[in-house]
Amino acid sequence: WEKHSGRDSIKIYPRKGETWALFKNWDAKWYLLSEEQRKYEYEFVEVLSEYDETVGIRVAHLGKLKGFASLFCQIGKNEIQIAPAEILRFSHRVPSYRMAVDERKDVPKGSFELDPASITMKLEEVSLPKLDERTCVIDLSNSDEADSSVETAKKLASMHYDNEIENSDHPDIDVDGQEVPDSDFFNFDGMKSIDKFQVNQVWALYSDVDSLPKYYGLIKKIDTHRGFKLHIAWLESCYLASDMVLWKDKHMPISCGQFMVKGGRVQQYSSRSSFSHQVRAGQTGKRNVFAIYPREGEIWATYKEWRPDLTCSGLKNCEYDIVEVLEENPSYVKVSVLERVDGFNSVFRHQKSGNSSLTREIPVVELLRFSHQIPSFRLTSEKGGSLRGCWELDPAALPAHVLYKLK
Repeated sequence: WEKHSGRDSIKIYPRKGETWALFKNWDAKWYLLSEEQRKYEYEFVEVLSEYDETVGIRVAHLGKLKGFASLFCQIGKNEIQIAPAEILRFSHRVPSYRMAVDERKDVPKGSFELDPASITMKLEEVSLPKLDERTCVIDLSNSDEADSSVETAKKLASMHYDNEIENSDHPDIDVDGQEVPDSDFFNFDGMKSIDKFQVNQVWALYSDVDSLPKYYGLIKKIDTHRGFKLHIAWLESCYLASDMVLWKDKHMPISCGQFMVKGGRVQQYSSRSSFSHQVRAGQTGKRNVFAIYPREGEIWATYKEWRPDLTCSGLKNCEYDIVEVLEENPSYVKVSVLERVDGFNSVFRHQKSGNSSLTREIPVVELLRFSHQIPSFRLTSEKGGSLRGCWELDPAALPAHVLYKLK
């Protein structure tokens, strides 16, 4: 802990080297549930970095070793970045003792003995592997134990991404060859500076079909030797509800639903120009499967004349509505339609219908109406406060008919 600048206040954050419990499948809306509805499950992590108010904190999952009452060690080789907005995923600190290398022959170096009083719940155990140089990282990335429903969905899912060649010289995706105008106020390029990229983040990348950010990739590795290279694994749609209206064209990009890491080798990028923005990908409880849905407060593009028989070849001629997500529930997503403010390249405000904002309710069975998320910045004091409450949107993620219709 450290003393805060405010009177009689103290800041408490997870510290490097500590062990903590995370809420499994954490949701920021849990506060809406009654105590009877809250059934918490936990997962344990080692904290790998100090908390940073800009990027959050890095952790690594710990698994309970089979045959031991309270002995844990790292599982998997990938680190997890917990963003500042998700800091409440941390439930509580767990007292622990790090085992020394020569403490027991059958105990790997770097293991933790956790306080048994903090781990009374039943946990899945991992077998102690044959250890090389007494390291304590168990790699489960090639495990055959995959959820059967995910495997079934994987077989049925259409393949949207074919670029999986290791050490590829694949060129960075060009944003349709048109000159994208500068934003009026906010520097969106700053959102994808080198320091913003972290392992295990999900990012949206520009599509090579219509130059809009409709592809998703998981950062597997960042190479800073001899320049800067990002190694990503593509994500592909793996589960859509049985009653959801689906595309007839299996090559149409899908931006909502559950996505799993596509097998095969990773793709390398030496430039950040193909990347649009980091995606808020939720946990599903399944390994390497992420949930991506429109979230309250986000800005998305929706297909203006949406219908299931839209084709991938016709995407460049599609028109879109720009909307702010107001509400999400099991039945529909409520949105407010935005319109561009005259005299600005990428400033938008709520479109009015009479004295009220124009809103729509999009049924969850029609979630494929959502084309892609658009990076945004809420304006406050710009232009003497006359634009307060308006949104500035990233011009590179705006459809051409929206971006150029007034030019």
